Amino acid sequence: LCPPSPRAMAAVASAVLQKALEIYETTLTLPVVGRALDLTTAVAATLVRGGSGTQVASGLSKCKRPQKMLKLYEFEGCPFCRKVRETLTVLDLDVIVYPTPRETMKAYAVCKDSRFRPEVKKLGESLKFPFLVDENTNTKMYESDEICKYLWATYGQEAKAPLFYRLALFSCCSTVYTLTLFLASLFRPLPRMGMLRTPSKAPKQPLELWSFEGSPPCRLAREALCSLELPYVLHNIAHGSRAKRADFTTKYGERLSKMRRNLSSVAGEDIVKVPFLIDPNTKTEMFESADIVKYLFDTYATGPTVKETLADYTTAGATDGHHTVKGATTKQD
Repeated sequence: LCPPSPRAMAAVASAVLQKALEIYETTLTLPVVGRALDLTTAVAATLVRGGSGTQVASGLSKCKRPQKMLKLYEFEGCPFCRKVRETLTVLDLDVIVYPTPRETMKAYAVCKDSRFRPEVKKLGESLKFPFLVDENTNTKMYESDEICKYLWATYGQEAKAPLFYRLALFSCCSTVYTLTLFLASLFRPLPRMGMLRTPSKAPKQPLELWSFEGSPPCRLAREALCSLELPYVLHNIAHGSRAKRADFTTKYGERLSKMRRNLSSVAGEDIVKVPFLIDPNTKTEMFESADIVKYLFDTYATGPTVKETLADYTTAGATDGHHTVKGATTKQD
């Protein structure tokens, strides 16, 4: 018997992956079980990154803070964008996020219906993500590693990274580091989980989200904002973010339970509840990731999410500057 050709093996693998994703998506619709699976995979995405993005650096009081808010063009399903979001959380930096989910898994650099991808092409002349804009220093840049280095040099020079962040960087020169980034994305594999765009109406004003990268429930809220291409101000408020947690408690503390308020004195820092969404367009303020996701899709979605999956991924249209999955097909048959 002749061994199966690589083409046949790829077709089988694609069919198996497609079926697995269908089962996964169906399970998510089940009462209780679906919610548990949703949170479990979000937790797994944090754990595989060693808890990076859950705590701020020490010594930030000695570091410069930006006068104008940073701008980040990125999407949740991108492994390299995750690296930048972790760094922003650790450096306790707020940022205006302009979500740029892919339009298709079948090709790179597609920019036909996207809300913010044309801006990146205009500002940077290339469709690669993440893309950072810092008007404080007149800086525009691609490449996650370079962005992270820039953020530390500019806004964290006197700071010391927390343990979990350093653990995630421990093997940064090996494939292990990159592998954990991709695994975190693979735990959240569906198009609506911040990978592919969902047609939506544009809000007149950016929304606001109090969040931090390592929080599993916050991930669910950010994914919805991303897929719907809704711009938002991201208030990073990880553990150790004392000033912003105190500010949150001052503004929204009456919404917190008595238990949370009592725990603050024991923990030595304000105990907050995230995610917390503020939509100035509808005067809506709300906790609970499931409620936030439902609200965002009910309020802004105007059509279904693109009906593709990871099984449709190809490297068609990729340039040398794009980070692609090795071994993937270059075209869709």
